[in-house]
Amino acid sequence: MSKLLNKLSVVLVVFALTAGSLMAADEKIEEIAPRDNFDLNSIVVDGELYIWNRVSDLLDILRGGIAGGPGIGAEIAITEYAQLGAYANVERGVTFPHFIFPLWIIDYYENNEPIFTEHIGGYATVAFGPWRAENRTDATEIDYFFPRDRWDIRVQLDAALLHLYLAASPLEFYDFLAGIVGLDPAEDDMKLDINSRRRPVDQLGRGICNLLFGFFEIPKTTQRVVAEEGDFPGFGKGISLGVWRFLCREVVGAVEIVTFPFGWEPIIEPAYVICNDRNATWRVYRPAFQKASVTNSKYRTK
Repeated sequence: MSKLLNKLSVVLVVFALTAGSLMAADEKIEEIAPRDNFDLNSIVVDGELYIWNRVSDLLDILRGGIAGGPGIGAEIAITEYAQLGAYANVERGVTFPHFIFPLWIIDYYENNEPIFTEHIGGYATVAFGPWRAENRTDATEIDYFFPRDRWDIRVQLDAALLHLYLAASPLEFYDFLAGIVGLDPAEDDMKLDINSRRRPVDQLGRGICNLLFGFFEIPKTTQRVVAEEGDFPGFGKGISLGVWRFLCREVVGAVEIVTFPFGWEPIIEPAYVICNDRNATWRVYRPAFQKASVTNSKYRTK
């Protein structure tokens, strides 16, 4: 019996030494000939980012604005060097990125700033060619007129109490064309945050749950507000807030499903409409993007 055990021990030792040698040899082979690094998920992410950036570049070409206040006049400009117009007004208005309202969220995510740029003030101006004379009627800390970028093609109309503004940027159009072949002269393309941990399966699961069960935000929020503030606030504020959160979850759910290869951290907290943490604060975060080098396009001024 002891001889049998000795033989068995010798066999096990030889097996262990052989296995160790094979593993060491396999590691050396991997060092010499590494495995194929093909990553389908990264290819999908790069493709979706390419589409996002091209749509964003296209939307950067146009922007508009609207203002109110007494005023009269008009102006047209083909760059800063070919202007013609005269107007006087006292206005308060905003400039917005473009005219496709649902896609304003692209500018919001990219610029990390409010969608609307406000201006307020009174002034009179006359422009001809590269020459401009201007007289301000008050002094404010913020801008007092619509943006006038040097190379923009602009039109402005002040008609009594309503003032309209439209601008197109040739430089942003050039950036869009260059982006088609992978260039980024405006340095405004979005890139995935390399420091963010990616969980594609988690994101897909959250997206499906948000899309299918987001409706439960309405009764859940209503019940919470009733418990905290009473019946009337619950059926007023509670239902309204619940509808808003329901719509947010539906939109975010669709976005998370389409972009699940990115593997973002949750955009909405709590991540699921029903969760164990009943004290979680409801909030919306930005997706884990980062700019290539600057916050805004270098072709735009605020």
